[in-house]
Formats: sequence, C-alpha cells, structure tokens
Amino acid sequence: MPNLSSKAKAINVLVVDDAPTMRALLVAILKSFGIKRVYDAEDGVSAVRVLESHSIDLIFCDWEMPRKNGIELFQELRDDTEYKDIPFVLVTSVAEMDKVKTAIQSGIKYYIVKPFKELTLLERLNEIFPE
Repeated sequence: MPNLSSKAKAINVLVVDDAPTMRALLVAILKSFGIKRVYDAEDGVSAVRVLESHSIDLIFCDWEMPRKNGIELFQELRDDTEYKDIPFVLVTSVAEMDKVKTAIQSGIKYYIVKPFKELTLLERLNEIFPE
C-alpha cells in the first residue's frame, strides 16, 4: 500500500457521521495512516461546533444525517468565508446517479462510496494533499 504524503500527516481532520461505528472506523483508519489530529462529530450541527473550536484542514462527512446532512453542511461552509476553502469529502452509501449529480452540482469535488477500501481513502488523501 502506498504511503500517506508527509503533508497529509500534518493536517487536522474532522470526521462527521451519525453512525458511531463508521465514525470510529474512519478515525482509526486515518490515525493508522499517521494523521495525529482527528476530530469527530455526530452530525452537521456538532461539526460546526468543532470547526468553531479547532483549526480543520479536511472534512470527511456522511451524507445522510439527522439535524443537518452532509450537503447542507457543505453548502453552509461554502457560504462562510472562514470555512469555504476546507476540502470536503462526502462519504456515503448513496450511489444512485441522481444523488451523485446533486452532490456534484452543489460543488462537491470529492466523493467516496461506502463500503470503501482503505486504499481508496489513502488515494483521496494523497490527491488532496500531495507531497
């Protein structure tokens, strides 16, 4: 398996998912890659609180969540000058083409479908934060 870029190892990541098991799995995988600062939130509302108290360089966010879903969070962050440039990866089990088109039309550039392989996650990180 390829290595994570040294640039990616130095970032602060926020994982947003309402499923505790998926959230814990993503956090564990990111830490196993060598990322030391990984924060998590159970939904978009909690994610905003984390963003207000920590400097975040990358967000992995589930699509379907209560209170504020991934697309709603993405759009809110893009409308805020402080957070608009944070790379945002939509992580979801939703793979229907109309949903994918909705995500792309809203400005989502990075998209990972569950279940995913660790290698897919690593490749996405290296794509966003190359050496």
